[in-house]
Amino acid sequence: MQRSEINTIIRQFVRDDISPSKDDRHFISTIYDSFRDLLNDNCIQIGSYPRYTATRPLHDLDILFLSGEWDSTLPNPETVLASLLETIESDYENPTDLRYRVQQQTHSIAVEYYENIDLVFSVDVVPGYSFARNDFEQDVYMVPEILGYKHGEQRRTHYSLLESSGSTMRWISSDPRGYIKIASDLNEMNSDFRRAVKYTKAWKNGYVSLNDEFKLKSFHIEQVMVGYFKENPGLDVFGALFQFFVDLPEFINKPNIPDRADPERFIDEYLKDLSDNQRRLIIEARDCFLVKLEDFDTESGLGALFSPCFRARSGPSEQFLFDLGIPTFLDPDYELRIEGEVQERQGSFRKFILDRIGKILVDRRIRFSVRTPIPGIDLYKWKVKNDSVSPQPRGEITDHRTKNDPEHTKYRGDHYVECFAIKDGVCIAKVRQNVTLSAGR
Repeated sequence: MQRSEINTIIRQFVRDDISPSKDDRHFISTIYDSFRDLLNDNCIQIGSYPRYTATRPLHDLDILFLSGEWDSTLPNPETVLASLLETIESDYENPTDLRYRVQQQTHSIAVEYYENIDLVFSVDVVPGYSFARNDFEQDVYMVPEILGYKHGEQRRTHYSLLESSGSTMRWISSDPRGYIKIASDLNEMNSDFRRAVKYTKAWKNGYVSLNDEFKLKSFHIEQVMVGYFKENPGLDVFGALFQFFVDLPEFINKPNIPDRADPERFIDEYLKDLSDNQRRLIIEARDCFLVKLEDFDTESGLGALFSPCFRARSGPSEQFLFDLGIPTFLDPDYELRIEGEVQERQGSFRKFILDRIGKILVDRRIRFSVRTPIPGIDLYKWKVKNDSVSPQPRGEITDHRTKNDPEHTKYRGDHYVECFAIKDGVCIAKVRQNVTLSAGR
């Protein structure tokens, strides 16, 4: 499949299966307008929705209540929230058929919408005081620290901890308008920006719903993508996705992205708290995705890539082409064939060529080569993978020939050898030769 084909497929998939629908957008607009009416237009949307990077299904909306100018003598947000709570309870007009409930959390007002007993949507209204201007000459705000936490249980847990300890939430600086401006500019310049962000967020969400220990955060993903598209404005959606997944193990090692409103703070600060197991889960999920991507075809569809799975490597030496930054776009015009020549052994066996099944006895030697070289190929890479239960599972990738030439059949099991034809940094053809070792000499 050519790069242009997979780009078209990804773009269509994001549009049809991931992006908010027309009904979703109408619902958000209706809800937001009801708060604009209530707050006399002294509010703005913040979060992924106004950045055009929200994914389906939509669960929530963050609204910043523009509470005035910052003054260091301002009290704890509870005074503002108590007044806001009273206003919502007395004056809010629900524009939906859903039942709603209003509650004051420690440092925000939550408006939750229910269908029967099921929570279907929530709005979090947070006070913000303007105190400075960003590099776009837009207001930067002081907001309750809780705004840095996602909706749902994580926020409620943090509220409870504050209440039980008798602590109060401190104010921190925040630049939601700046993040919206950057995302809007990138999206206007190259709409593959929002597609790449949505795709990776949707991939992440599948794992979060499966395993609570999957701690990768959506805003972190988005800001990694911002960096890619700033550096390379012409990046296509496949290139952005491939770069993201290739780089993922590196950028979850430590915080690296400064907060726009406070360079001393990092938006990926949460990485400091990741356990070894949580990092391992992220990397194994990433490996599973990229292995499936190398074998992707139109018949399986992109939906197959979203089926959450974890792939543990059989050993420290196992490699894949993506570890080397090499994408796979197989060209149907090229056919690659391996020749596995079993070497003669004095007084015992003569040379012969392995068939497709590759059944052979242990203690033989095999020299692997390309049967018919493809014109214009820059490099052939080779991978030898022993059975995963083998004492030496291997899996290393080498240039020009297999690591051992010839290879020695030593361990019983189902092994294989792969050859990859590389041209202009892309794998355009590959082939696998099975090697099944049985007992005997």
